[in-house]
Amino acid sequence: MKKTLFDIIDTWTLNWNRGIIETTLQQVAAPFNERKRVFFLLEEFWNTLEFIDDPLEFMTEERKIEQIEKLLSIARNERAAKAVKLEIVESPDVKIVVLNAEEVITKNPGWFEDWDGIT
Repeated sequence: MKKTLFDIIDTWTLNWNRGIIETTLQQVAAPFNERKRVFFLLEEFWNTLEFIDDPLEFMTEERKIEQIEKLLSIARNERAAKAVKLEIVESPDVKIVVLNAEEVITKNPGWFEDWDGIT
């Protein structure tokens, strides 16, 4: 099944599942990291999840969803999320494959920073 990153993120607002969210971010980041790039949008989502996890913040499921919706509603973020094309393979485990990583990097170099690997 083919979708955009926007479509996947939008589903997070319908059914909050932290495990699926983390797995999605990791799988989408992998092809960019293999090319030594960090995609700004994924970093924005990781930062939002850190905020959501802050024990000093009162977070209901609704408020968590609002944080994701707020981040996705920013024009640049929406544009970036819609640019990333994905294929979801559901057998035996769900695997998300980025279909156009090289194209997104080439067409939008300002969306990426250099990545040296895990430190």
